[in-house]
Amino acid sequence: MNNIIVNADDFGARASVNKAIVSLFDSGILSSTTLMANMPGFDEAVELAHQHKIIDRVGAHLVLTEGAPLTEGIKSVAYLFNKEQDGNIRKLLIKKLFYLDKTQKTLIYKEYSAQIEKIRRAGIKINHIDTHQHMHDMPGIMQVLIKLIKEHKIPSMRILNNLEKTSAHKNTYRNLINKYLKLKRLNYSDYFGSRIDYLLNLERNPLIAENRTIEIMVHPDYNRTGEITDVFSNTEYNFDYIKT
Repeated sequence: MNNIIVNADDFGARASVNKAIVSLFDSGILSSTTLMANMPGFDEAVELAHQHKIIDRVGAHLVLTEGAPLTEGIKSVAYLFNKEQDGNIRKLLIKKLFYLDKTQKTLIYKEYSAQIEKIRRAGIKINHIDTHQHMHDMPGIMQVLIKLIKEHKIPSMRILNNLEKTSAHKNTYRNLINKYLKLKRLNYSDYFGSRIDYLLNLERNPLIAENRTIEIMVHPDYNRTGEITDVFSNTEYNFDYIKT
């Protein structure tokens, strides 16, 4: 399992998520987590990161779709941080963020920069970055992130999902982006996907992690019975597969 990175997204989202994440660190299940600078649980997450001595294993989970923005200018982009659109926000943003004009890129760059700077002011160096709801799948956002990672001197970033079974054109696009990131040594792993993607690929190829690094994305939280589960696509999964 040395080649497997288990990263918990959404650190800072709320108290229950924060508690679940540090508990999984204490259990040795998590390798890293990424922190949301604009969410209600941020201050508590930072305090827990220091208490549990995991500040060197925390990255930035950059947000455009949830919580309150840290910069004023981004509020002029009406479809961002808009709770009324939660139900269809992914479909809406795919259309609107696929191509961005110069002004929009500048506003998003400033918002993301503010989130990064807030995390660093809290004493966290940031070991990698990723985006909430995979916004960097969109070319315009990816361009912003590549600029951010260089200017803020962040070691690496999450690649696009290359474990998911998807359409040929999407695979081609993702592979091109990932090759570029690897060429520039900006990639956090060689493979990335959800627990479902990982297990399906592991079934087909038990040696998939040999000489390669795989990042598995998880979203820990407590369920109604008090058990920590990975909440993905409105379905709960346990963490038993991590130990196998």
